[in-house]
Amino acid sequence: MRIPLFFNNTARSARADRFRRWLDGHRDLFDVIEPESREDMLRHLAARADSGTPVVAVAGGDGTLGVAARALCNTETALAPFPAGTMNVFSREIGIRQDFDHALHVLNAGRPRDVDLFAFNGQPFLQMAGIGADARAVELTTWEMKKKWKAFAYVIAGARVCTERQPRLTLSTDDGRVVAGRSILFGNGRRYGGPLNFFAEADNDDGLLDAVVFKHSIPSIIGECLMAAVHGGFHSRRNGSFEYIRMTGGTVISAGQAACELDGDYMGNAPVRITRHGTLKVLAP
Repeated sequence: MRIPLFFNNTARSARADRFRRWLDGHRDLFDVIEPESREDMLRHLAARADSGTPVVAVAGGDGTLGVAARALCNTETALAPFPAGTMNVFSREIGIRQDFDHALHVLNAGRPRDVDLFAFNGQPFLQMAGIGADARAVELTTWEMKKKWKAFAYVIAGARVCTERQPRLTLSTDDGRVVAGRSILFGNGRRYGGPLNFFAEADNDDGLLDAVVFKHSIPSIIGECLMAAVHGGFHSRRNGSFEYIRMTGGTVISAGQAACELDGDYMGNAPVRITRHGTLKVLAP
């Protein structure tokens, strides 16, 4: 039986081009669907889940997999990721190597597992989210920049963000904690934005969302991230100009315009209500 495979045909990265070439040699294994838009992809995937399709493969980066997660959340249809994006953080998180043959092996021999999905204002995300400086860099990173510079495109956008003043943010968790800062990163797993572990205490099936609230400006954030790279990520036992929080939900308000991103895609501005949205079945090694 051929597996339905969804591929973002608007993807213009070099890795997406490599996937197209790989797929040319494996089309007999798949029923390839190339949606015209994200809304079209949501409709197709929801229809597959409603019809009881056991597994769907999705080729793309974290943003594309995030769209799939929204359609398949709280269904019995399992997601089989193919890491065809720029960063592929979620694929790395669950142990899929950055080659398509390994993703095919996981599709054929992997085990299903349930991962948590959290949401900003009802919009679920799969791996990561941010409010403030990080999200502003995502907002400024264009497809043309990613095609030309790959992951370095985010560094270029981040340099521009360094010239901007970030508004004050206040995170209020559902268990009563209130923390203020200039930027907040959220992780539904240990990795954020690349191969390094970032949220040292995170687990994507424990019902909790991890957050790092940076209390000061961008130079301080950069310094803290460099220290985290040395010390195995952020965790609650390390002191610094940040606070590490584990939460079931909460609210973020802003004293000015603060960008938000979900799985590497710009998703508007704060305020944000954070909730646990449900679970997603994923095939993992």
